[in-house]
Amino acid sequence: MKKLILYVLVFVLGFGACAYILSRTGYTPGGKESVMRALSGKPAPAVVKKGQNPIADAAARIGPAVVNIDTVAQRRVPNPFGGLEDFFGLRVPPQRQILVGQGSGVIIGKDGYVLTNNHVVAGVQDIKVRLADGRKFKGRLIGRDSKSDVAVLKVDARNLPFAELGNSDAIRVGDWVIAIGNPLGLGNTVTVGVVSATKRKNLLVSEGTVIEEAIQTDAAINLGNSGGALANIDGEVIGINTAIYSTEPWRGNIGLGFAIPINGAKDVAKRLISKGSVGHPVVEGGQKERPYLGILMSDLTGERAEWYGQNGYKGKGGAFIEQVGPGSPAVEAGLMPGDVITQIDKTKVRSAEDVIRIIKKGKVGQVIRLTVWRVGRTNVLFAKLGAAPTDVE
Repeated sequence: MKKLILYVLVFVLGFGACAYILSRTGYTPGGKESVMRALSGKPAPAVVKKGQNPIADAAARIGPAVVNIDTVAQRRVPNPFGGLEDFFGLRVPPQRQILVGQGSGVIIGKDGYVLTNNHVVAGVQDIKVRLADGRKFKGRLIGRDSKSDVAVLKVDARNLPFAELGNSDAIRVGDWVIAIGNPLGLGNTVTVGVVSATKRKNLLVSEGTVIEEAIQTDAAINLGNSGGALANIDGEVIGINTAIYSTEPWRGNIGLGFAIPINGAKDVAKRLISKGSVGHPVVEGGQKERPYLGILMSDLTGERAEWYGQNGYKGKGGAFIEQVGPGSPAVEAGLMPGDVITQIDKTKVRSAEDVIRIIKKGKVGQVIRLTVWRVGRTNVLFAKLGAAPTDVE
């Protein structure tokens, strides 16, 4: 009898607890009305506290200063008649092709100065700058420098939001960074990653354009991001997004993005704003042209060096060729990605820095002797140093 009473009490108490909970939640069996009330209710007000998400805080700080840049260029195209018009007495007007482009930029002054890449605006006739708040302005080219791949534009506006420029010398591998720009024309887009490497040397951006130093990041960068901001966790610009390395044919992001360190870009921007050009000094040897080979290199270290050692490479260090520029002296010499430069003339090469130093001391037109390890054997190649583009229009 006592057990029966105990079971009844447990049942009553449990049923009462369930009824209480359901009443508090507004649930009734088959309660369509309560569900409709829940769906119709106003959402709770959003409470966003500064400091809860430092990445969002950084994006909010830098975002208004990042702009989209739309360009239009006209270029002559080959005559479709191939010279036969004279033979047949035809009069064919010049053929022109309209090319549109997209890029990004960073406002660096409230009076409308915009920092971007040279390759975003080189050779264009019309520039439109669109702010994050939707306002549109005609952009005027102040100056551009193909050697550093930096350009400065100006829009006629006042009291614009502008970016705080940080110190790119203070960044470390592993630091959080955010990339903001106009990828594929989608407008201000934020991606997040880390600094993958600092001081990447001799970065090949395009044919004839080599950036001497770059920041590498795995923050997603795609076509259209060029000229946009790479910012630190404090929302300060520490680099100008410039290039990606990708697999063909899609040219999409694979985690290899590069940015021009802001410290160097600032120096170029100052000279462009004050003079309209950089006025590169005479380089080593008294020549006015800068010699270049046209390759992207890295040091042969780590797992890559271990793999090469297992496959017959006996050298200590070396300059590993990542990429060879189309039409460059390196192509004409027969250099290929995957080659390891071990010696130039009589000088041993232990790192990519060694190659850069030797090339800088060379002269345009000079022929250098390259000792290269490739697929299990050592080859000797000869390269004639070319003249890299040095300045602006």
